[in-house]
Amino acid sequence: MVIPDLKQLCLVLATLLVSVSVHAQIYKWVDENGQTHYSQQPPASGQAQVVDVPPPPPIDADTAQEEIDQLIEQQQATEQAEQEAQQQAEEEAVQQAVREENCRIARQNLTQYQNNPGRRVVDEEGNVTRLAEEDRQQKMLEFQEQIDLYCQ
Repeated sequence: MVIPDLKQLCLVLATLLVSVSVHAQIYKWVDENGQTHYSQQPPASGQAQVVDVPPPPPIDADTAQEEIDQLIEQQQATEQAEQEAQQQAEEEAVQQAVREENCRIARQNLTQYQNNPGRRVVDEEGNVTRLAEEDRQQKMLEFQEQIDLYCQ
């Protein structure tokens, strides 16, 4: 016994529903203002002509299934693109937060070196020394470059 899949069953049911609704009578009449009206109910005056509406063309199940499959694929592609865009936006927000923090640190370091010319530093061996003015100026240039890089 062959069991039809759900899509085919839905397509058959939809076709049956459409064909049932098509057989309703359509009334056409012209009112006293000369406007033409169409309705499923006859006018109160009873002066209407019944219009024959031909049934819709038969639906090819294979073509309808292909169209449904294409629509599903398009929807999935759209959802995937939206997810990728959201992920990219989140990554950019994290990168922006890192840049802002680096900017804040670079500005703070520059301010400390500018306001404290006798700054002491600890070298690799653990000795505390004062920076020479040339080294201090070099450090301030490095911090300014960091500010230029991160604080755009």
